[in-house]
Amino acid sequence: MDSGHLREKDADLMLRVIEESLRDPQGPAMPDALLIGLQELVPCDHGVSYQHHRPGAHECRVIHWADPGGPTGVEWPGRSPAAEPLWQLWPTAMCSWPQRAGDLRTVIHSDDFYPTDRAWRADPLSEVMSEVRYSMIVSLPAPRSEARRLCFQRSADPAFTERDRQVVALLRPHLQEIWLAAEQRRRGVPDLTPREWEVLELAAAGFAFAEIAAQLYVSVGTVRKHMEHVRERLGVHSVAAAAAIALPRPPAQRSRR
Repeated sequence: MDSGHLREKDADLMLRVIEESLRDPQGPAMPDALLIGLQELVPCDHGVSYQHHRPGAHECRVIHWADPGGPTGVEWPGRSPAAEPLWQLWPTAMCSWPQRAGDLRTVIHSDDFYPTDRAWRADPLSEVMSEVRYSMIVSLPAPRSEARRLCFQRSADPAFTERDRQVVALLRPHLQEIWLAAEQRRRGVPDLTPREWEVLELAAAGFAFAEIAAQLYVSVGTVRKHMEHVRERLGVHSVAAAAAIALPRPPAQRSRR
């Protein structure tokens, strides 16, 4: 079978990974079931990991990984000196291409940038990541100053194939949903009033405060106050961040206006 074609059992395995990940309460960042399932779909001898970086602050917020065979682990590295080689190379390296290009949808892998071993060895990044020969990156939504992604890494052959890229590209729309579901489980159902839920849902849908006020027959100041309470209770500073945590699964049973 050509390396660019999906395998016969790929669809069934992808569906199982999604279902198990949405049910799994375990995991400090992504559900452990997701990382273990991704290892089964696209085996990586150097691990599959969820990573969250703030390059401008020289901060790696979390790396949550699954090794071959299923063991998982997590690191919270935090900030490091700006002179660290990774941060020095980040602005022009493969790892920052999604942010530089403004393209968080395309799945990229090493052969897109380093088609030969010689090309890889010529890049200074190869010295910083000497244990990794092949990488594949699936970007997730994040503020412009941050990078959230699933990383697939191999220390040696085989290189990633177009089949591997297709598998994770098909999964990508579900990965954000899985992360949001995990965030909701970690934080619990937000303790918002029925009116606060309404305001948040309308704001997340793109309505301006004046439009929300008109729909709910309240003042613009009241809408602002509701959103202020929502952000305080969720510990965030924007409507988008509040919606990411609280939606799309608000309490099923709640009174409406």
